[in-house]
Amino acid sequence: MLPVTLEEIQAFNAENVPFSAMMSLSCDSIDDGVAIGRFTYDSRWTRPVDFIAGPVQMALADATFYWALFTRIGIVPLAVTNELKYNFLRPAVGGDVLCKAEVLKVGRRVAFGVADVYMDGDSDRLVGHATTSYVLPD
Repeated sequence: MLPVTLEEIQAFNAENVPFSAMMSLSCDSIDDGVAIGRFTYDSRWTRPVDFIAGPVQMALADATFYWALFTRIGIVPLAVTNELKYNFLRPAVGGDVLCKAEVLKVGRRVAFGVADVYMDGDSDRLVGHATTSYVLPD
């Protein structure tokens, strides 16, 4: 059994991370060490020719890993991003963007993971890939 439910993550996010809703980011599903996040298409977050802005994709990868981490350690608000490296692989254009984040290792002070970002309905064709680490509080 996971230490947290999807509903608890969604409630925490709504109450404590209000910019997620402003950026149209949400957690769609969770499993052990895994989360699926979504950017619901909103033209306010695009560049010319309907490309989803890079900072939105990076925020989606970061937030989705945060939620995946909660499935291993419970909701720990002060688990914070230590490092995030994002590779843009192709444009994300004109639709919802999904992210699958996976926790690779949780140590005493640092957690490590990856996040794959893709257009909804096309999970085999990545638009971005992130590696990340989070510092865990005492």
